[in-house]
Amino acid sequence: MAAAGAATLALLGGGLTAGAQAAEGGERFLPPKGVEVVSPQKLSPKIIGGTDTAFKNAPWMVQLLFEDDNDGLFYFSCGGTLVAPNKVMTAAHCVTDENGKALDMVGRGLVLAGTAKLAGGPKDEGTAVGISRSYFAGSYNAAEIDNDIALLTLSRPLSYKPAQPASYGDTARYVAGTKATTYGWGMTGSDWDSAPLSDTLLRLEQPLRSDAECSENLDGAIGVPGSYKPGHMICAGVGGTGNDATGRATCPGDSGGPMFVTGRIIGITSWGPANSAEACNLRGTYDAYTKVSTYYRSIQPRIDDTSFSRDHRADVFARSTGAAAYTFPSSGEKLAARKVLAGSYNAYNLLIQTDLDRDGYQDLIAREGSTGDVYWLHRSVSSSTYAKTKIFSNWKTVRAIVAPGDVNNDGKGDILAVTATGDLITYPSYGNGRFNTPVKSATGYQVYNQVRGHGDLTYDGKNDLLVRRGGTNDLYLVKGTGKSTAPFEEPVKVRSNWAAYNLLVTPGDVNGDAKADLVARSNSGGLYLLKGTGKANSEIFATQIKLGSGWNDYYTVG
Repeated sequence: MAAAGAATLALLGGGLTAGAQAAEGGERFLPPKGVEVVSPQKLSPKIIGGTDTAFKNAPWMVQLLFEDDNDGLFYFSCGGTLVAPNKVMTAAHCVTDENGKALDMVGRGLVLAGTAKLAGGPKDEGTAVGISRSYFAGSYNAAEIDNDIALLTLSRPLSYKPAQPASYGDTARYVAGTKATTYGWGMTGSDWDSAPLSDTLLRLEQPLRSDAECSENLDGAIGVPGSYKPGHMICAGVGGTGNDATGRATCPGDSGGPMFVTGRIIGITSWGPANSAEACNLRGTYDAYTKVSTYYRSIQPRIDDTSFSRDHRADVFARSTGAAAYTFPSSGEKLAARKVLAGSYNAYNLLIQTDLDRDGYQDLIAREGSTGDVYWLHRSVSSSTYAKTKIFSNWKTVRAIVAPGDVNNDGKGDILAVTATGDLITYPSYGNGRFNTPVKSATGYQVYNQVRGHGDLTYDGKNDLLVRRGGTNDLYLVKGTGKSTAPFEEPVKVRSNWAAYNLLVTPGDVNGDAKADLVARSNSGGLYLLKGTGKANSEIFATQIKLGSGWNDYYTVG
């Protein structure tokens, strides 16, 4: 790191620019067949001040690989973090070019997981998987390295343990002086020409700095005032020493990797000052990271995709009066032609959609009419039909079942039930069809004739509910708290007399703007989209948009 006002800057993802790249013809590693990775030169595992880390201590850590020249050779470019079985969080500059244009990660990118060894070494390790899409939370500004965060969707889920991002509004983990831990395979020295990447995963502990310290230290580092942007960035370090033997710093190649405090990802390695000779660890300077909590409310709906079509927009599910069921893919403000969902569904009197295991394949929660037993219907990457797992028995008298997503902020989708006596019970999920001890979250819900919810209606990073009161048909918002012991606030009325609708459906974020939406069926069978505004008042929804007619023909919509 350099003193404030350094002439140049190092994006800390220098896998393609660092001197660590070796000659072509590197070792082949793991499937897919035909993939070849350029092997780094033999290294001394000594990131600047870092220590070796075994894979078992960082099972969420992944490597981004990119085919730079369409020649079949994949180069390590950046680190990343598995935040769901099929989602990787990284820096936006890792998946864009120098002008901020998105790279073709779908056609030319790979993610390598399951190993602490750098790709291209002498021994094959890990699991390689393709990328199906990229999402940028905020508008990435390459010139200012602002909003430097991206979320990659993998072509199939991985079985390694994910890590959880810091929640929106989290302040406790960002207190100046707090020790934070960063992980990466970056350069093990500061010399642009000779420093190699590390051949094994390393971790580095650094103290967080206050925004005032970061602004003073990093102002002008990219040639303009205001290089450090409070709220979008954080910084950390003891100050570069200019000496690789004594420094403690991240370097090019570490970009995209996570910074942790007490088990949550608070930052993403982003940038640091440099000069023509030194890539990092310039005397007296700190390292800059993307502040993850700021972007949580935007990335969370993308982590929890409620989509049968596996894009980022929530789809509508419906079952006819017979056994057939259908999905209606969303294109934003319209629904495409229905598609038949394989299987028979006439045994169920309630069907709601969710992704309980967060693998990117939409699940169904289904209640059997004859027994009241509730099942988790889930499919895998290798199957187009649903496996059936019983999760609750004899729920005949349960008034409502809701799958709102993650209500207790542990990264797993949960289930709610309203009992015959009106108690709202939360069933915290382990994400595998099993549940922790249920929690009574509220009472008096017998007064509501509809209880619905999936996603964040108020754009605060917490999942909410909607309830409609019998008699008056007034609509109430029940804000989520993200807390395990008391996951919801008291209901607040947001609309009066919604008797014109006979069914409310909450599939999630239908139009793809990171705010949960509502789909409502009128008494005459019209289906309408009410886009969420993120406001927790009477303006909670925009003006309705008609999606179609004839929806009274469907027995269940969910």
